[in-house]
Amino acid sequence: MLAGQDLPAGGFEAKADPGVFARDVEPVLRRCTECHGSQRQRRGLRVDSRAALLRGGRSGAAVVPGDPDASLLVQRVSGIGKRMPPTGSSLTEQEIAALRTWIAGGAPMPAASEAADDARPWAWRPVAAAEPPASGHPIDAFVDAALQREGLSRTAPAARGKLLRRASLDLTGLPPTPAEIDAFAADTAPDAFERAVDRLLASPHFGEHWAQMWLDLARYADTKGYEKDARRSIWRYRDWVIDAFNADMPFDRFTIAQLAGDLLADPSLDDLVATAFHRNTMTNDEGGTDDEEFRVAAVVDRVNTTMATWMGTTIGCCQCHDHKYDRLSQREYYQLLAYFDNTADDDHESDRPTIEAPTSEQRDAHAVRRQVQAELRELLRTWGPERERACARWVQRSRTALAAHAAARVTMSPWWQSGPYRGRDFEDASTRAFLPESDPARARWSSAAYRDGEVHTFTPGDNVARYLMRTVRTVQATPATLVLGCDDAMKVWLDGELVAEFATRAAAARDQRRVVVQLPAGESRLVLKVVNGGGPSGFAFEVRALPLAGEAIELLAAGWASADSAGRDRLRQLYRDHGDELEPLRQALASVERDLAAMPVPTVPVLRELPPDRARVTRVHRRGSFLDQGEVVARDVPAALHPWPSGAPRNRLGLAQWIVSADNPLTARVLVNRLWERLFGRGLVETSDDFGVQGDPPSHPELLDWLAADLMAHGWSVKHTLATIVTSATYRQGPDVAEALRLRDPDNRLLARGPRGRLSAEAIRDQALAVAGLLSAETHGPSVMPPQPDGVWSIIYSNDRWQTAVGPDRYRRGLYTFWRRTSPYPSMLTFDAPSREFCVVHRVSTNTPLQALVTLNDPVFTEAATALAERMEREGGDDPSARLSWGFLACTGRRPAPDELERLLRLYRDACAADDAEATARRMQIVANVLLNLDETLTKG
Repeated sequence: MLAGQDLPAGGFEAKADPGVFARDVEPVLRRCTECHGSQRQRRGLRVDSRAALLRGGRSGAAVVPGDPDASLLVQRVSGIGKRMPPTGSSLTEQEIAALRTWIAGGAPMPAASEAADDARPWAWRPVAAAEPPASGHPIDAFVDAALQREGLSRTAPAARGKLLRRASLDLTGLPPTPAEIDAFAADTAPDAFERAVDRLLASPHFGEHWAQMWLDLARYADTKGYEKDARRSIWRYRDWVIDAFNADMPFDRFTIAQLAGDLLADPSLDDLVATAFHRNTMTNDEGGTDDEEFRVAAVVDRVNTTMATWMGTTIGCCQCHDHKYDRLSQREYYQLLAYFDNTADDDHESDRPTIEAPTSEQRDAHAVRRQVQAELRELLRTWGPERERACARWVQRSRTALAAHAAARVTMSPWWQSGPYRGRDFEDASTRAFLPESDPARARWSSAAYRDGEVHTFTPGDNVARYLMRTVRTVQATPATLVLGCDDAMKVWLDGELVAEFATRAAAARDQRRVVVQLPAGESRLVLKVVNGGGPSGFAFEVRALPLAGEAIELLAAGWASADSAGRDRLRQLYRDHGDELEPLRQALASVERDLAAMPVPTVPVLRELPPDRARVTRVHRRGSFLDQGEVVARDVPAALHPWPSGAPRNRLGLAQWIVSADNPLTARVLVNRLWERLFGRGLVETSDDFGVQGDPPSHPELLDWLAADLMAHGWSVKHTLATIVTSATYRQGPDVAEALRLRDPDNRLLARGPRGRLSAEAIRDQALAVAGLLSAETHGPSVMPPQPDGVWSIIYSNDRWQTAVGPDRYRRGLYTFWRRTSPYPSMLTFDAPSREFCVVHRVSTNTPLQALVTLNDPVFTEAATALAERMEREGGDDPSARLSWGFLACTGRRPAPDELERLLRLYRDACAADDAEATARRMQIVANVLLNLDETLTKG
C-alpha cells in the first residue's frame, strides 16, 4: 500500500511478512529517521530497528507490542503530547491505522531488522524470494494480489497493434512496420506474442537500444570533457556494450569485465576493451592544470559511478563526511577508493594507457593480408639453382651499369632557388603551378650553396612552396638514381617531365625516396618543388649510379666471381631486395604492407594496474580535498553491506566479484528495478538512484525480490528477465483507464494499467527515420555527425568542426551520434538526453515548447516528413484515404478511426490550393509532418 492512500475494506492485515512491513510500515518509520536514525537520535530515540523501538528514548519505550494505545509512537503521531513530526505534514489516518494494526499484531519486522541497532535499510537485507501468491504468470500473481488488497483489478489488454508497437519500441527502440503489425494482428495462435518477443530479443537492434541505457550509466562520450573537451577514441567500448547485450552476456560476467577485465587470468581483447567503462571519466587537457588533481577526480567518479550503477547507493556523500542516513563512513569510502587508486592512467593528454582494438572485420582483413604477406616473403626467401644464376647475371648487369655511369662523367651545376610561394592551404600549395613552374624564365632565382647527400633546412613557413633548379651534364646517356628527402612534399621534373611526386608529412631526411631516371647525353634541367605544410622545412638530394650505396656498391663492383662465401650471401640478399626479376614480388609485398599500414585500427583507453613497485598509497581526504590527506587506509568494503567473498583477491577483480556475489542483495534488485523502470516509466522502487534509508520503498516488494532471485537463478540473463516482464498480462494491459482510477493512482504505482510515456531522445529520432524508410541498418563503427544547426560548436582551442555526414551515415541510429560533452547533439539534449559528464541513473522527462520546435523544424524531422510522404504515396495504396491510413498505422501502430481519418483528409485537401503533382506531394508532406508530431507517435502506450 502507498502511504496516504485509502485502505481496502477490512483495514491493514498485520503479518510477520517482510513484504507487508516494507510496504505499509517502513515508509512511515522512514519519515522519522532524519531525527531518529543512525546518525542522529533526538532524545535518545532510534526507529530504524525493532530493538531500538522497544528500548525507546528518554521518554520510554516507543512501541509496546500488542498495545498501540500504550505506545508512545502512536501517541505522538496522533497528536497526544508533543506532535510528531514537529514540522511538515502530519501522518494520515490511514498511516496511523497501519501503525496501530502493526503494533497490535506484535510489531513484527524482518529478521534482519529485529537485531539490535541493525539500521540497514530494506534493500540491504537479503533477498527474500517469496513464492508467487497464486498460479499463472508470477508477475501477474504478485500484482493481482496487491490490486485485490486495494479492491482493484487489471485493465483490459492493449490492442494488438499497439501492444506490438510497445514491445518493439521497448526491446529494440524501433517501431514495427505496417506489414509486421498486420501480420501480428492476423496471427491468432496463443503464443503469437511470445514468438514476437523472441524475434525482438534476437534482433541486432536489441543491443543498440539497451546499450543506450548503459552508456548513460557509463558516461560514454566521444570527447574528454572540461573546457578543452578534445576528442577521444573510445567507440569500440560502445560497440562492446552493444554486442554484450545482443549476446545476452550474463550480467555478472558483464560486470567483472568492465570493472576488472584486465585482471582476469588470460584477458581477451574484449575483456580489455570492456575496462573502458571506467576510462569514460573526464580528462582535463587545459594548460596549467594539476594532473594529480584531475586523476583523483576521475578515481572519485569511479567510486561513485560503481556504487550508483550496481548498488544504488548515494555513497558520494562520504567523499567529505560520514553519510547522514546510511551506515557508510568517510573512511569506508576511501577504502573503496583504494581499489581504483592504483590504475596507470594519470590525466595525461594522450589518454594513456591505450590499446589497439581492431574490430572483428578488421582482424579478419588483417589476417588475410598477413597470410599473403607471409607467402610473398617466403617466395622471396626461396632459393635454387635458377635463382642463383639469375643473381649472378644481375650482379654482372650492375657492374656494367656502374662502369657506364662512371664513363658518363655526370656533373651538376650549383643550385638556384626561388620562393617561398604561399598557398591558401597545403593542397593549394602542392598543386598550384607557381611562376617557376609555369614560366621559369620570368621567375626570380638566386644562387644557393646546397651540398648533395646532406639535409638542408629552410626558414619555416606554413603552406609554402620553394623551387630548386640545376643543370645536369653527361658525356653519354646513362641511367641514374635520384635519392630524395623532403618536408612535407616534393615534385621532381627532368627536362619538363614529372618524374617523381610524393609526400612524407615528416621531417626531411636522406634516402626517403629513390627514383630511377634516364639522363640523356649533354645538358638536362632538373627542377625540385618542396612544399611545407607547417613547422620545419627542408630537403635532401643525391645522385647515384644504382639505388644502392656504400658496401653494396663495392660488392657489386667486385663481381660475383671475386666474392667469398659471406660476400655471396650478401649479394643474394641484395638481389632479393633489388634484383629486377623479383620486382613484381617486391611490389606485391609492398602493396600488401601498405594496405596493412593504411588499415585504420581504432584505439581505446583501458584500465591497467600499476606494478607493485609503483603502487600508490591511499589516504582519507579530509573534507574531500586531495591536498589535505589523513590516515592511510587499506582496501575494504563497508561493514554494513554483505561480506567479502571467500578467496577473492583484494583488488578490482575481487571487488567486482563482491558486487555480483550471491550474498549481495543490492545488485540484482537494482538491475531488475532498472529494467522495470525502462519498460514502465517508473521502477518498483521509484528512487532508482537511492536504495538507502532515504530511498522510497518498493511498491511491490515481493515482486521485486522474486524478480531479483529469478534473475540470479537464470544465470543473470537480462533477456530472460525482460521476456518474463513483457509477456506478463501486467505489461500487456492497455494504458487508458477510468478517470476514478487515474485520480486514485496517477503514477500507476499499483500497476492497474499498462505503461505509457514519451519515447527517449534517441527513439524519437530513430522512429522518425524508420517510418520514413531512411534509417540506416548499419551497426557499429565510429561515431557519425548527422545534421545539426550551424554554429553549435564553438571550440576555442582547436580547429575541430562538425562535419555533417553524407550518405547513409546521415541516417544512422542516434546511438552512433558523435557525443561532445560540452555541446551534446541539440535535438537529443532538448529531449532530455544527458551531457554524459557524469553517471546518470535515470533521465528526467520534461515537456517543453522547444521539443515541438525540434520535431516540426529540425532538418532530420523535415527530411523524414518528406520521405514519409513519398513512402505513403508509393506503398500506402491507390487513393489518399488508403495512403493516410497507412501512414497513421506506421506512426502509431493502429489504423485511424473514421473521424480521425476524416480530419486527416480535410487537412490533406486544404493544405494547398493548387491541384497539380507538386501540390499533391506538398499536401502529403504536410500530413506526414503532422503524423510525426502526434502525441501518440511520440509516446509509447
